[in-house]
Amino acid sequence: MELKDMNYEEALGRLEKTVAEIENPQTAIGDIPAKVKEAAELLKYCRRMLKESEESIGRILEEQ
Repeated sequence: MELKDMNYEEALGRLEKTVAEIENPQTAIGDIPAKVKEAAELLKYCRRMLKESEESIGRILEEQ
């Protein structure tokens, strides 16, 4: 599943899984850079979704 097709909960779950894989001592050293890159992209995506939600809620509250 592509990042753009994920909702927040799916992206957060994948981020948590990826971080666990990075922290796992059984993970091959050669796999870690790609996993760190994926984690960074997921984190950025989650932060953007949270910011958009916060802004949307702010606009709704201003209309009230």
